[in-house]
Amino acid sequence: MKAIPTEIRKRIIFLYEQGKTAQEMSELFGYCLAAIYRVRQQFRERGTVEPQTHKCGRKTLFTPERRALLTKLVEAQPDATLAQLGIRMDRPFRTSTMDLWLRELELSFKKNGLRRGTRSSGRGREKGALAGKLSGDKDGRPRVYRRKRRKHKDGAATRQGSKKQKAGL
Repeated sequence: MKAIPTEIRKRIIFLYEQGKTAQEMSELFGYCLAAIYRVRQQFRERGTVEPQTHKCGRKTLFTPERRALLTKLVEAQPDATLAQLGIRMDRPFRTSTMDLWLRELELSFKKNGLRRGTRSSGRGREKGALAGKLSGDKDGRPRVYRRKRRKHKDGAATRQGSKKQKAGL
Protein backbone atom coordinates (compact mmCIF):
# COMPACT_ATOMS: atom_id res chain seq x y z
CA MET A 1 0.00 0.00 0.00
CA LYS A 2 1.38 3.40 -0.96
CA ALA A 3 1.69 6.25 1.51
CA ILE A 4 -0.72 9.17 1.20
CA PRO A 5 1.08 11.96 -0.70
CA THR A 6 2.40 14.84 1.40
CA GLU A 7 0.24 17.46 -0.35
CA ILE A 8 -2.95 15.55 0.47
CA ARG A 9 -1.76 15.11 4.07
CA LYS A 10 -1.29 18.88 4.35
CA ARG A 11 -4.78 19.48 2.97
CA ILE A 12 -6.25 16.94 5.43
CA ILE A 13 -4.65 18.77 8.38
CA PHE A 14 -5.71 22.19 6.98
CA LEU A 15 -9.34 21.07 6.50
CA TYR A 16 -9.37 19.46 9.95
CA GLU A 17 -8.28 22.78 11.48
CA GLN A 18 -11.08 24.50 9.46
CA GLY A 19 -13.63 22.22 11.14
CA LYS A 20 -14.28 19.57 8.47
CA THR A 21 -15.17 16.09 9.72
CA ALA A 22 -13.21 12.94 8.94
CA GLN A 23 -16.23 11.58 7.01
CA GLU A 24 -16.29 14.63 4.71
CA MET A 25 -12.54 14.43 4.08
CA SER A 26 -12.81 10.69 3.42
CA GLU A 27 -15.41 11.29 0.72
CA LEU A 28 -13.48 14.27 -0.69
CA PHE A 29 -10.08 12.54 -1.05
CA GLY A 30 -11.21 8.93 -1.54
CA TYR A 31 -9.37 7.47 1.46
CA CYS A 32 -10.95 5.43 4.24
CA LEU A 33 -11.76 6.92 7.64
CA ALA A 34 -8.89 5.04 9.29
CA ALA A 35 -6.39 6.68 6.90
CA ILE A 36 -7.73 10.15 7.71
CA TYR A 37 -7.54 9.46 11.47
CA ARG A 38 -4.04 8.04 11.07
CA VAL A 39 -2.79 11.19 9.29
CA ARG A 40 -4.18 13.34 12.12
CA GLN A 41 -2.70 11.08 14.81
CA GLN A 42 0.73 11.03 13.16
CA PHE A 43 0.67 14.82 12.88
CA ARG A 44 -0.14 15.11 16.61
CA GLU A 45 2.59 12.60 17.62
CA ARG A 46 5.43 13.67 15.30
CA GLY A 47 4.53 17.25 14.42
CA THR A 48 5.03 16.66 10.68
CA VAL A 49 2.94 15.37 7.79
CA GLU A 50 5.85 13.60 6.05
CA PRO A 51 5.30 9.84 5.69
CA GLN A 52 7.60 7.70 7.82
CA THR A 53 8.69 5.25 5.14
CA HIS A 54 12.35 4.87 6.16
CA LYS A 55 11.42 2.56 9.03
CA CYS A 56 9.44 0.10 6.91
CA GLY A 57 10.41 -3.50 6.33
CA ARG A 58 12.74 -5.93 8.00
CA LYS A 59 16.20 -4.66 8.84
CA THR A 60 19.20 -6.54 7.48
CA LEU A 61 21.31 -8.65 9.80
CA PHE A 62 24.35 -8.18 7.55
CA THR A 63 25.62 -5.05 9.26
CA PRO A 64 28.97 -3.44 8.39
CA GLU A 65 30.44 -4.98 11.57
CA ARG A 66 29.35 -8.48 10.53
CA ARG A 67 30.59 -7.83 6.99
CA ALA A 68 34.04 -6.97 8.37
CA LEU A 69 34.01 -9.99 10.70
CA LEU A 70 33.06 -12.39 7.89
CA THR A 71 35.76 -10.98 5.61
CA LYS A 72 38.30 -11.38 8.41
CA LEU A 73 37.20 -14.98 9.08
CA VAL A 74 37.48 -15.95 5.40
CA GLU A 75 40.91 -14.34 5.10
CA ALA A 76 42.10 -16.17 8.23
CA GLN A 77 40.77 -19.56 7.11
CA PRO A 78 39.74 -19.67 3.43
CA ASP A 79 38.98 -23.41 3.56
CA ALA A 80 36.37 -23.07 6.31
CA THR A 81 32.95 -24.54 5.60
CA LEU A 82 29.76 -22.50 5.67
CA ALA A 83 28.78 -24.14 8.97
CA GLN A 84 32.13 -23.28 10.54
CA LEU A 85 31.85 -19.66 9.41
CA GLY A 86 28.29 -19.47 10.78
CA ILE A 87 29.39 -20.71 14.19
CA ARG A 88 32.33 -18.30 14.38
CA MET A 89 30.20 -15.19 13.83
CA ASP A 90 29.07 -13.06 16.79
CA ARG A 91 25.94 -15.26 16.95
CA PRO A 92 25.19 -18.55 15.13
CA PHE A 93 23.89 -18.30 11.55
CA ARG A 94 22.69 -21.06 9.21
CA THR A 95 24.65 -22.19 6.18
CA SER A 96 22.11 -20.65 3.80
CA THR A 97 22.64 -17.24 5.40
CA MET A 98 26.41 -17.59 5.20
CA ASP A 99 26.17 -18.59 1.53
CA LEU A 100 24.01 -15.55 0.78
CA TRP A 101 26.43 -13.20 2.55
CA LEU A 102 29.48 -14.71 0.85
CA ARG A 103 27.80 -14.18 -2.51
CA GLU A 104 27.11 -10.57 -1.52
CA LEU A 105 30.82 -10.18 -0.77
CA GLU A 106 31.45 -11.69 -4.24
CA LEU A 107 33.14 -14.76 -2.80
CA SER A 108 32.30 -18.11 -4.30
CA PHE A 109 32.97 -21.68 -3.32
CA LYS A 110 35.64 -23.28 -5.46
CA LYS A 111 34.04 -26.66 -6.11
CA ASN A 112 37.14 -28.51 -7.29
CA GLY A 113 39.54 -26.82 -4.92
CA LEU A 114 41.06 -30.03 -3.59
CA ARG A 115 41.09 -31.99 -6.86
CA ARG A 116 42.46 -31.34 -10.34
CA GLY A 117 39.12 -31.86 -12.00
CA THR A 118 36.25 -34.23 -12.34
CA ARG A 119 36.58 -37.51 -14.18
CA SER A 120 34.51 -40.63 -14.41
CA SER A 121 35.29 -43.06 -11.63
CA GLY A 122 36.45 -46.12 -13.58
CA ARG A 123 37.94 -44.98 -16.85
CA GLY A 124 41.35 -43.63 -17.67
CA ARG A 125 43.14 -44.19 -14.40
CA GLU A 126 45.22 -46.86 -12.81
CA LYS A 127 43.94 -49.01 -10.00
CA GLY A 128 44.65 -47.54 -6.61
CA ALA A 129 45.58 -44.12 -7.94
CA LEU A 130 44.10 -41.08 -6.27
CA ALA A 131 41.65 -38.95 -8.20
CA GLY A 132 43.95 -35.99 -7.92
CA LYS A 133 46.57 -34.33 -5.81
CA LEU A 134 45.94 -31.62 -3.29
CA SER A 135 46.40 -28.23 -4.79
CA GLY A 136 46.91 -25.11 -2.75
CA ASP A 137 48.36 -21.66 -2.76
CA LYS A 138 51.94 -20.65 -1.98
CA ASP A 139 51.52 -21.43 1.73
CA GLY A 140 50.42 -24.99 0.97
CA ARG A 141 46.89 -24.37 2.29
CA PRO A 142 44.00 -25.30 0.00
CA ARG A 143 42.32 -22.22 -1.43
CA VAL A 144 38.55 -22.56 -1.22
CA TYR A 145 37.02 -19.10 -1.49
CA ARG A 146 37.94 -16.74 -4.30
CA ARG A 147 36.61 -13.64 -5.99
CA LYS A 148 34.07 -14.22 -8.73
CA ARG A 149 35.04 -13.45 -12.31
CA ARG A 150 33.14 -10.68 -14.03
CA LYS A 151 31.05 -11.41 -17.10
CA HIS A 152 32.06 -10.04 -20.48
CA LYS A 153 30.59 -6.65 -21.34
CA ASP A 154 29.37 -7.83 -24.72
CA GLY A 155 27.83 -10.98 -23.19
CA ALA A 156 29.81 -13.30 -25.48
CA ALA A 157 29.77 -16.95 -24.55
CA THR A 158 33.02 -18.31 -23.20
CA ARG A 159 32.39 -21.94 -24.16
CA GLN A 160 33.22 -23.05 -27.67
CA GLY A 161 31.07 -25.40 -29.67
CA SER A 162 31.70 -29.10 -30.05
CA LYS A 163 33.94 -30.58 -32.76
CA LYS A 164 30.88 -31.49 -34.83
CA GLN A 165 29.62 -27.91 -34.74
CA LYS A 166 33.01 -26.57 -35.80
CA ALA A 167 33.17 -29.01 -38.71
CA GLY A 168 29.71 -27.85 -39.83
CA LEU A 169 28.00 -31.20 -39.35
